[in-house]
Amino acid sequence: MFLPIGKTLLVGLAGALLAGCGDGKVDPHHPGELLGTYEVSATRETTTCGEGALGSPATWEFEVRLSRGDGVLYWDSGAEVTPGTLGTDDRRFSFDTSLVVDMRAGETPSNLPPCTIVRGDRAEGLLDEDAGGFSGELAYTFTPSQGSDCGDLVVGPAPTFTALPCTMTYVLAAERTAAPP
Repeated sequence: MFLPIGKTLLVGLAGALLAGCGDGKVDPHHPGELLGTYEVSATRETTTCGEGALGSPATWEFEVRLSRGDGVLYWDSGAEVTPGTLGTDDRRFSFDTSLVVDMRAGETPSNLPPCTIVRGDRAEGLLDEDAGGFSGELAYTFTPSQGSDCGDLVVGPAPTFTALPCTMTYVLAAERTAAPP
């Protein structure tokens, strides 16, 4: 959901947090009953990764489209639709996803050892009774994959993180900006 590597890594939720596969029963581009489009404000609550790690901002905003089905809340970032769990109350929701990022891709010197980071994303929240908004928390964890040597990302001339593994959490507040037609 961001552009530079840090923002791309973070917004993965806002983009990758939520990567799902269709089951052939619903339109994968617009599954479920549309709840609306939401403007989401995210404010960093904690970080053990270091201030500004991966270019992470203290606050950021993004737009998401939500819809729901039986026990499922669909999070559509515009890049992909991710299915999450919707509680029996039709209000509580959660999403879990992960992806592996090659930290040596791009303009990295070839003398560095292989380093991949597993980014885990977890979002939990509560829809308003009328689905006019929602609140919640988004957490990102960053862990070197087995066999990776990512020491230079913590110590070195330009460290990316204060520590690995590490976690960033954001508080989410969202308001519906477009209701279903």
